[in-house]
Amino acid sequence: MIIKQLTLENFGIYKGRHEVNLSVNDDQPIILFGGLNGGGKTTFLDALQLVLYGKHAKCSNRGHQSYGSYLTSTKNRYVDEQDKVEISLTFTHTTETTTNEFIVKRSWQTNVKEVKDKVIVYCNSQEDAHLSQYWDEFVNEFIPLSLSDLFFFDGEKIENLAHPDRSADLIKTGIENLLGLDLLTQLHIDLNNVERKRKSENVDITTMEKITVLESEIAEHSTVVATLKKDIADLEKHASETNVNINQSRQKVRSAGAHLIEQRDSIKFELGAIEEKQKVNLAERVKLDAGCGPLGLIPDLINATKLQINKEQQATQAKVIQSAITDYENTIKQTLISENVPQKTLQALENTMGTLAQQRETLANIPCYIDAHIAMFNGLDEKIAADSKERAKLINQRGQLLEQQALYEKKLESIPDYETVQHLLSELAVAEAELKNDLVLIKNKQQLLQQAQARDEVLNTRYANLLTQQNRDTFEQKRSIQVAEHIAKLKSTMQSFAVDLIKENIQLLEQHIKDNFYDLNRKKNLVSNIKICPEEFTITLIDSNNNDMPTSRLSAGERQLLAIAILWGLAEASGKEIPTIIDTPLGRLDGKHRSKLVQNYFPYAGKQVILLSTDEEITGQYYTQLKPSICREYHINFDEQAQTSTFTEGYF
Repeated sequence: MIIKQLTLENFGIYKGRHEVNLSVNDDQPIILFGGLNGGGKTTFLDALQLVLYGKHAKCSNRGHQSYGSYLTSTKNRYVDEQDKVEISLTFTHTTETTTNEFIVKRSWQTNVKEVKDKVIVYCNSQEDAHLSQYWDEFVNEFIPLSLSDLFFFDGEKIENLAHPDRSADLIKTGIENLLGLDLLTQLHIDLNNVERKRKSENVDITTMEKITVLESEIAEHSTVVATLKKDIADLEKHASETNVNINQSRQKVRSAGAHLIEQRDSIKFELGAIEEKQKVNLAERVKLDAGCGPLGLIPDLINATKLQINKEQQATQAKVIQSAITDYENTIKQTLISENVPQKTLQALENTMGTLAQQRETLANIPCYIDAHIAMFNGLDEKIAADSKERAKLINQRGQLLEQQALYEKKLESIPDYETVQHLLSELAVAEAELKNDLVLIKNKQQLLQQAQARDEVLNTRYANLLTQQNRDTFEQKRSIQVAEHIAKLKSTMQSFAVDLIKENIQLLEQHIKDNFYDLNRKKNLVSNIKICPEEFTITLIDSNNNDMPTSRLSAGERQLLAIAILWGLAEASGKEIPTIIDTPLGRLDGKHRSKLVQNYFPYAGKQVILLSTDEEITGQYYTQLKPSICREYHINFDEQAQTSTFTEGYF
């Protein structure tokens, strides 16, 4: 079964008509929905279950309401009284080589005295009256109601399934439905009734009173057993609700910052350490500024000084050689005159010598006021560059220290006083105590139930023996005895068949659960094996030392992963092509467990996987890891102005 489209009209928070395309590809089985709390994710999941199962649907907020009252409460409060509510689901179902498309429409009006829903089913675009009339029976061919918990579940509440009793019930229900053992159970009950009727037909009058008394006692005891089962179911429901309240209280405590109170002293210590580092940083910067660092601020003045020193050196040299050069030039001129050099040449030479003499005079007249050597600047540029680099490093370090200081100061400011959050901590403590009390009561009730069931078995055995012993020796009597004997043999054969069938399939289920838990859990050496009792269906974990390990040793996140591994294993063992729909998929898991779930479970949970996530679950790296397997993305957002939630393409 693959869902193609869901249509909601005036259902819950969805005002008007909303259509969602849910078709997927073989290599991209995931459809990702994102929405804030209260935006309509759980309503979406309720709609899927309601359109399929009607009055038998396990909707989140129905409680003890009658079906008609619940249908009335699901209508959007902003639409007119005469407007109808309708949910439509389109899906395909393949049997052997044939694939058919079904459309299931469930609608109801609330402006009538007795609210009832109407179901219309279309097969390959043609209305099928027979399917529509008997849909409650036919739906189990597509998704059996008893198996719906394996494929539609809430990630926040799934941890409870890891409890030994809850997991045993889940595995028992799954195994019986997967193997068809529920039919054997019903056949066993029917055979008991036939056997009892056959034997009671041959009871003489003298023992009728004894049998009547025994039947009355059996009936009373059956009432006790039923009452205990109901009490246990109510307590488990209350415990589940209390567990949800505990999670909400923990969130309030975290939102109020109460969990940070214990960190106050460590934060103050960190702030003190940061202040000391800032003092050291300031001292280092002052030390740098006391050296040659300030010279880096006047590079033009330093260059001008170097230039002046060079000019002063040239002036000194000009003064020293001025007289020597003058004598040298006179000697040259006299020599040239004596050699009768042309007058024009002598005149050119005198002009050149005059120009050079004027230049030397200019150099010699340069004022000298520095009187220093250029070597005093050797290495200054390198030193200034090194100091500048060190100063930048210290300034960067100071910026980091200021950021750290601001962060810790913000944390310190966010830590409330104990008096302001005392009521939240008290509320959490009360809820935890209430849950503990519920668990104790459940355990006591279960012990009483075991005793009552044992007593009920004894009474039924006495009843069967009494009927058998009082049969008359007639032809009809013998025939009834023969029928009873054949029934006993048949029951024994069925019991042996069921035991062998369970043992054979439990080994496969053990391997599925073990492999799945190994893929999901980050601690590879935590569990080496998983065993399931074929009689009680309880799970036993085996640690790396080959010793039994109670589930209480697992963390809350590990228990949630174990529950998912159980559901996954049962779903795999079922061999059914059913969509997997998960509300709040990552729950309270830590980062590593979330990565395991994102990488190893969601892409392989089924051929179609619908995830209903908040904005704090599938984000960042988890979204990146999941992206290759995502076929479609939707954002469920509540429009204040239109008073309705809507589906828009794209995730957050």
